[in-house]
Amino acid sequence: MSPAFDASRSLTALEQDSTIIAVIEMSQSKWLVAPIVPGIKRQPLKKIDADEKAVVKLLDRWCKEAGQTGQQIKRIVVALAVSLVQRETSLPQVTAAVRRSASRRVA
Repeated sequence: MSPAFDASRSLTALEQDSTIIAVIEMSQSKWLVAPIVPGIKRQPLKKIDADEKAVVKLLDRWCKEAGQTGQQIKRIVVALAVSLVQRETSLPQVTAAVRRSASRRVA
């Protein structure tokens, strides 16, 4: 029998110079995306319509901006803060941890 999954123990070190970290606060109609992008001093904050394709496009744009500063992005990490309703997402290029506002794991 394999050991139980322990989310508190990371098997991969965080490489801040090559990782975009984004938090998405989700509601029914709007999403607020707040990332940390390597190589970009400003901290972009974007309010978008609730659309998965728009999130992927936005993250791709930030990857390109980081690349223009000489940073090669190897990983994108996304945390989803779901408010009002629980939504399922299928972001194809993103590793996501889905949590409710009360920080209970839902996926």
